[in-house]
Amino acid sequence: MMARTPSRFAVVILITLGAWAKPWAATGALAALGFCLFLCRLLGFARPLAVIAAGVVVACFLDYSIGYPSVAGGLLFWAPAIAFIAFVPAKMPKPDAPPERRKFLVEALMSTGVVGVAAESYLRESMLEKRAVQPVELFPFQPALGDRNFGVGLVRNEVSTVPQFYGMSKNTVDPLIDLNTWRLKITLDGKPLRSLRFGELLSLSREYRYITLRCISNTLKSDLMGTAQWAGVHLSQLIDRRTLPDSIIEAAFIGVEGHDDSLKLDYAFGPDSLLAIGMNGKTLSRTHGFPVRLLAPSYYGCRNVKWLGEIRFVSKPYYGTWQRLGYTKEPLIHICSHIDHFRRNGPLLQFGGVSFAGTRGIQAVRVRANKGPWAQATLERPLSPYTWTRWVAQIPAAPESVIEANAQDKTGAWQELSPENPFPNGPAGPTIVIAHT
Repeated sequence: MMARTPSRFAVVILITLGAWAKPWAATGALAALGFCLFLCRLLGFARPLAVIAAGVVVACFLDYSIGYPSVAGGLLFWAPAIAFIAFVPAKMPKPDAPPERRKFLVEALMSTGVVGVAAESYLRESMLEKRAVQPVELFPFQPALGDRNFGVGLVRNEVSTVPQFYGMSKNTVDPLIDLNTWRLKITLDGKPLRSLRFGELLSLSREYRYITLRCISNTLKSDLMGTAQWAGVHLSQLIDRRTLPDSIIEAAFIGVEGHDDSLKLDYAFGPDSLLAIGMNGKTLSRTHGFPVRLLAPSYYGCRNVKWLGEIRFVSKPYYGTWQRLGYTKEPLIHICSHIDHFRRNGPLLQFGGVSFAGTRGIQAVRVRANKGPWAQATLERPLSPYTWTRWVAQIPAAPESVIEANAQDKTGAWQELSPENPFPNGPAGPTIVIAHT
């Protein structure tokens, strides 16, 4: 629903509601659909058949307009919804009937469709996951390369396992890719240039790289971030940039389920971006974008499009899913930190965590307790220029102290000391926790 909301309205909603925007989109959508059915009731002049006929038309139109893919899910929602609008007002118990009975009847009918949609989505996701192509061995993988004794018990592992690596998408049910029919299409303003099978991608020489991804949906306290070793190819291996017209300014990356984003041509063909086909030694899982996904490590995860179906070279600025909602066209990762674990050593508090600034890297981390003086943390050398930096620290701190971690990137900029609105540029602000030890 939000994707179909005009930007001039969506921007106001996102700024006003912030983290509540997503729940509003769900509940507001249901309210809007209910209102449409109520209009059917009014237009039907209390005739159930007229309401049902109009309701079916409205249901089909709304399902089509928002791109809802499941016939079964649509029926589970719309059947009780249309029945509620068509029959409940005419069949309501008499005014002297117990109010609990009326309330139960209304709530039961209203909740049936919502529960049905949720159950159908869950079952459909479970069925598709069982049918999905399972990851297979692709390259040798060494899960830990650095100092195994660094920050033991205080900081997370250098590399996230695939189950640990966060998985986010805009879908209630992620797509299922059939390699017999899937092709990665390369187009020029929509005109076909080339089409590749998965086997053709596997036959290309690959680069192996450790990269951290961070989700734009993070709050200042959440930890949607992970590091993996990826295997991938460069865009220049698929098409020669010199063959493109001078008018081309961007490369749009479009997922098979509709999520899309774009990169400026220099970045798309540059050394940082990668088209990933493997993760931690195996082919990609369905959750992480099988068969191929974009990696653009300067940017938040929303730009790292999964389940790629098309790479489209365009001569006009391209606005992807998040930009159409009013978010920035350059979602560069803000400097961030996360405190993982604490341990008390007498009057001292030992703790550790990770800091990240995209491709800008981290050159220092400072910590303090209760707004006291800053102390320097000890940094571990990161696995690559594209990963988080692990660190540990030890400072005097009483139990229940307020602890803060603050990182500096290699341009000299420091992590923000006060929170900023995550819309439209992504979350930025301090890392503050209470040490319950």
